[in-house]
Amino acid sequence: MNAKVLALSLASVLALSANAQEVTSDYAQTTPAKDVAFKTGGKWFLTLQGGVNFPFFFTSVKHNAGVMSVDKMGYNAGLGIGTWWNPYFGTRLMIENNFLKQVYAAKQDNNYVLSMVGINPHIDFLFDMSNFWAPYDADRVFHFVPFIGVGYGMTQRVWDSKDSTDKYLKNANFIHSATANAGINFDFHFSRNFALSLTPSVAVGNFYEVPTLENSYEPNEVLLKFTAGLTFGLNDQAFEAVEPMDYDLLNSLQSEINSLRSQNAELSKRPVRCPECPEVTAPAAAEKESVVYFRINSAKIDKNQFINIYQVAEFVKSTNTPITVTGYADVETGNPDYNMTLSEKRARNVADVLIEEYGVPSDLITIDYKGDTVQPFETNAWNRVVIMKNK
Repeated sequence: MNAKVLALSLASVLALSANAQEVTSDYAQTTPAKDVAFKTGGKWFLTLQGGVNFPFFFTSVKHNAGVMSVDKMGYNAGLGIGTWWNPYFGTRLMIENNFLKQVYAAKQDNNYVLSMVGINPHIDFLFDMSNFWAPYDADRVFHFVPFIGVGYGMTQRVWDSKDSTDKYLKNANFIHSATANAGINFDFHFSRNFALSLTPSVAVGNFYEVPTLENSYEPNEVLLKFTAGLTFGLNDQAFEAVEPMDYDLLNSLQSEINSLRSQNAELSKRPVRCPECPEVTAPAAAEKESVVYFRINSAKIDKNQFINIYQVAEFVKSTNTPITVTGYADVETGNPDYNMTLSEKRARNVADVLIEEYGVPSDLITIDYKGDTVQPFETNAWNRVVIMKNK
């Protein structure tokens, strides 16, 4: 009884002083996504977009280039492919085709004489703030997604007027530049795999050069863009939260703790001793048998068999019970003489471990060996054994 009381008391201490409470697994629905672990794996998507742009640049020539107006408006189209690595962080490759107006003071027939066409691929890093601060919801409708990126821009001049005589513009056809891109996606999800995006953004780079003086050109600074697009999920877009532990197992263990507490409370009401209870005497040692298995044609004891020898050794030392260690060999391998010798080696090796490693007195061990003359098991391979049995 004392041992049981001690075990129950220890369980109570480990379980703390409060009653164990039921644990639920809905933490992902109530905890901000930034504090939840999710299974990794790309949620791939494709984006198609189009819109308008306005160039902003500032030079030493006064041509009102920094003023946004309809006659300076160009247009652009884009194709992007990307992936969400978790509910709030993703990456995307966006390739945009920009059609720009070259805006400077001189006009012919009230139109700008030069326009630009270019390409701007850029890598963007997406951050879904809606999923970061709030609990993750795979069916959330609105998403607020800022992004930043870097890329490359190349533009080519296209003449709108054959009468232009600006020799400096005629002699330079391509412009190359590194770009920085930033913006915000306002995403409206009609389903997990289909969304409408409204995106104001800016691109910084040398998209085209602005003529200032006769032999000087100053780079454009900013391209302001307003686009709308459609996003299509290419696979299952829902993320699965990783449970921090096995809640079923935890609840089961806590139920056992509560049960042990109840038992411990009952035991604490009983007297420590029971004078009227009869003395309990240990029963006589029952017949005990344990087996050590060997590989074919081997008398070496495998590591995973030592536990069986150890248990027998503890039994013999605690009960002072003599045992017989008998070796065997399977009948379908070798020949009778060889098998007899092999079974003897097996038996003696097991006896040596009992005596030398586990301290069993040698006078409590009897060694025997049967070769293949006796087959204790019906399955042939099982007969490559030593059987330890109390007398």
